[in-house]
Amino acid sequence: MKRVNINEIKPGMILGERIISPRGQILAEPGTPITAQQLLHLSYYGITKIAIQDEKEAIDKYDDAPDEFIGETQSWRIQNSKEFKEFKKAYNKCTDKLEAIITDFVEHKVPIESDGLIEEIHHVFEKHSTGLGIMAMMLNVQELDASTFQHCVNVAIISRVCGGWIGIYDEKELDVLTMCGLYHDIGKSLVPHYILTKPDRLNDEEFARMAEHPLLGYNLLMDEEVDRRIKLAALQHHERNDGTGYPYGLSKEFISPFSKIIAITDVYDAMTADRCYRAGICPFEVIAQFQREDKAKYDQNILQVFLENIAESYIGSGVLLSDNSRGIISMIYKNALSQPLVKLDDGSFVDMSKRTDLFIRACI
Repeated sequence: MKRVNINEIKPGMILGERIISPRGQILAEPGTPITAQQLLHLSYYGITKIAIQDEKEAIDKYDDAPDEFIGETQSWRIQNSKEFKEFKKAYNKCTDKLEAIITDFVEHKVPIESDGLIEEIHHVFEKHSTGLGIMAMMLNVQELDASTFQHCVNVAIISRVCGGWIGIYDEKELDVLTMCGLYHDIGKSLVPHYILTKPDRLNDEEFARMAEHPLLGYNLLMDEEVDRRIKLAALQHHERNDGTGYPYGLSKEFISPFSKIIAITDVYDAMTADRCYRAGICPFEVIAQFQREDKAKYDQNILQVFLENIAESYIGSGVLLSDNSRGIISMIYKNALSQPLVKLDDGSFVDMSKRTDLFIRACI
């Protein structure tokens, strides 16, 4: 057994020790093969070295292994695919371009010109909307402590996908919805950086400053020659149908339809994204949390279609259950989206809608 730097570990090496997070959570057990997803999660907790069994034998086993062993998780296969590398290149180009546009606009008063950026988004969709699936790509492109610009690109892409799911097919309308996502958090450019990047819970004063960003964003965009719905998305994406949102506590009658979409996709991306103090939440847990919310909070016509499509996009994908068993999602129940039918590695089936003691810990 030898302790090895985590950046030298390869999937398939065998753990020689139990891995425990700083908060006492068991992350992995000894004697189990290390997965690519575990390596990512260990790095989030600041773990730099771990013990492995028979290092040379494990490396040889990895190098000689068939594809199904090396790519034991869907995430590993996606991240090592040519399609994903092309997707990430296009995604990074979008992020860099958005950052340049917003920086020039906020700091140098250069008018917003998004035609080139929208063309880049079109390129992402044209080349990567099939095959592995754009939502799978999005889940795997996440980076620890993603910038506001990355988050905005995420929300723009997810919103465009959602728009298609709910029946928006006109290209110009989808472009407006995409821009709603791109600029919904523009007000954060005026929020102190230490607040945006604080790893702990914000205190009351800091939250009050953060809560100003919708109004700050609207004020920035107010005189720009862009579709009014883009301005409203910046202002209203934290409003909720039941009046519990901010900054004005608007009820559903006064919230733009596109703002209602951004409200959902913004929360989805924020919950599935990785942070320095936690790994991103599994999409099925996010679905469960949405469904535990008061139904009056979000537009249910949008939310239900969005969640159903998210869940169904994982049919055939690998999952890790809370008892550490692994399987493949075989069927989604529309009345229990976060509790699918799972075929375990041993060939047996688990109907999670009838097993309240189990939950999906991670999509692998």
